Amino acid sequence: KKLIIIKEKEMIRKTGLLFILLCSLAIPNEQQAIIQSLENYNKAFGEGNYSKIINSFDLPAVFILNDKTITASGKFKLKLIYKKIRGDLPDYYAYSKWDDINIEIFDDKIAIANASYSRYNSDGEIFFTGSAQYHLRLKDNEWKIFALTPFETIKKLPKNE
Repeated sequence: KKLIIIKEKEMIRKTGLLFILLCSLAIPNEQQAIIQSLENYNKAFGEGNYSKIINSFDLPAVFILNDKTITASGKFKLKLIYKKIRGDLPDYYAYSKWDDINIEIFDDKIAIANASYSRYNSDGEIFFTGSAQYHLRLKDNEWKIFALTPFETIKKLPKNE
């Protein structure tokens, strides 16, 4: 009887471990899904692929700059914004890479990613580094950008007690 109980406990333990393993494989890691969305956006930006850039967004989208906020309510306006951004890059721009991405998720549907990136020339040398905060929304099982704020520094304020 003890042997049966021990075997049942062992079977329950193995079944539980298998369940956890299968769940971890079946349910995509949200952080990885957000990073993949940002990687797809970054690749499209580097290639100047406007349709893929637009596909990275949930419209309307806002660009919160130091001196103004720009709203792209449709695909045409978003494409114009990115044509301007890409047009302002130097001729030697080749690609961008993420240096660091920190993500927070709110209510399982909204994510904020503070990201730093570097822009490279065709020789693989960094010529610019920057940072931006991306607000993403989970829409149709895909993380889409709906707000973007470029910044130079983040200053954490002390908590009021």
